[in-house]
Amino acid sequence: MYQEIKINYEEVYSKTAELRQRLQSESREAEATYRQASQTLRRMDGKTNAEYTEAIAANQEKSRITAETLTKLIAFIESSARQVERDEAIITRTFTSARIRTRRR
Repeated sequence: MYQEIKINYEEVYSKTAELRQRLQSESREAEATYRQASQTLRRMDGKTNAEYTEAIAANQEKSRITAETLTKLIAFIESSARQVERDEAIITRTFTSARIRTRRR
């Protein structure tokens, strides 16, 4: 006994596109916020501000790396779905072709 797995490829592609777009938007907003905070702190004096500016720069880099990683994961999901879709099409064609040959005999 088997269970059929149905994948709605259009939904996968739609969702990955949506996630990619949201990630880019969030990254742009975060980048702007980091820039604005850094510029404000640079105008001020003090050791604490320097440390805070350093912390902001470190968090900015972590955010960039996280966004990059998520972008790669989204691309992997989309690519995997496309490969499974192609494989399904090949399997379907193979079985359809085999059925046609069997019926002709």
